[in-house]
Amino acid sequence: MESPGVVTSGKQERLLTFKPSLKSLKLLVVAASWSFLVYKLLTFHQYEDLATQWRQLPLSHLGWLAAVFALLPLNWYLEALKWKMLTSGVQHISLTTSIKAVLSGISTGFFTPNRVGELVGRVAFLEPENRKAGITLSAVNSLTQNIIMACCGIPACILFFQYTAGTLKPDLVHFIGLTGIGILITGLIYFTLPRWSRQLKSSRLSGKIKAFTDCLSGYSQKELLQILGVSFTRYVVFCTQFYFMLRFFDIELSIPVALLAIPTNYLFVTFTPSLAFSEAAVRSSYAVLIIGALSGQVVNIALAGVCIWAVNFVIPMLVGSVVVVRKHI
Repeated sequence: MESPGVVTSGKQERLLTFKPSLKSLKLLVVAASWSFLVYKLLTFHQYEDLATQWRQLPLSHLGWLAAVFALLPLNWYLEALKWKMLTSGVQHISLTTSIKAVLSGISTGFFTPNRVGELVGRVAFLEPENRKAGITLSAVNSLTQNIIMACCGIPACILFFQYTAGTLKPDLVHFIGLTGIGILITGLIYFTLPRWSRQLKSSRLSGKIKAFTDCLSGYSQKELLQILGVSFTRYVVFCTQFYFMLRFFDIELSIPVALLAIPTNYLFVTFTPSLAFSEAAVRSSYAVLIIGALSGQVVNIALAGVCIWAVNFVIPMLVGSVVVVRKHI
């Protein structure tokens, strides 16, 4: 029989062996992210169109672009605030640490389907004993944003296609009504997570999944609502950024129509399986499909889709890769 000291020593040896491997993996991920980015930049075929549009745009339009960049810190501040709120039940982290975790996650999720690899970068900033809970919390974080995407996007999508078919004009009453139905359905799932977590404690599987599920049992309904509120605020921010980018490229959309078209666009982008580094093409295609139904400026619309991706994901990915390297070197 091994003594406790021998067991502890064995665990420490395994941890020491594992840590360099994890460190190497994260650095490899960063290198891969940069390689993919360089590849996309080298194979981007619209530089000439971009330069042409840039020369044709009046200087007054630079204000729209400046507004896009001005909202970038707010976008990711809100995401960091949400992560801090979600993890508060298992570990108190500072807002600065949360910002680093979010940016690191963008880097590690850059070439994984729908950015699921973000959790690797995020949980790295939690204590080892809290990282299993961090995996669950990362999934809940995505769930909250997807709930907002669905609640706002599905009604907007229905109304948008009815509007473009000429059978319905933008109607705020219908929009609010359909959104309310979506919120009711998805809210039932989200707001019962703590109850399901507490019920799992008494199940036979409790011992195996406790480290993953216990983190959900302590949330109050008020806290869950606040987290969802932050997700909605962030949703408003990046929808506004996209509207500003469209205006920068001289695409005219009335506010009522934009309230249908932009959520519809994000609904399709969000629920289409893709890799983060290929999202530029996905976003550009959907922007042309949806916004193009309202405007004939196809090139400008495609460029707006690419550029909003570059601002909201490429820039944070570059910053996040620096965070990862500094943490593990």
